[in-house]
Amino acid sequence: MNFRTFSIKRFLVISLIFNLPPILGITKIGLLFLPLLFWVNIPVLWTGVAKAMGETHFKIEEFGALPQSVTAYVVVISFWLLLSGLITVFTSRKKSE
Repeated sequence: MNFRTFSIKRFLVISLIFNLPPILGITKIGLLFLPLLFWVNIPVLWTGVAKAMGETHFKIEEFGALPQSVTAYVVVISFWLLLSGLITVFTSRKKSE
């Protein structure tokens, strides 16, 4: 059987790129507001998770959804990690026998 190899290094690099906005937000780098909004709003507003989880986890305002709890951040990070895993699986080469 030919299985695709799962590259841990590729997964970690893609995950780091996708989760870079909150990491840079911790370091107080300026002009980070827009990337951080995209980082939260793409998985939450486009999939409808913010309305499904309610006001206790996400506050929906003019600029989009703002996480209000740890669970909200876990949902957003899980989305980006899942997407990183899928990209890694689909871009991996087939294992030769």
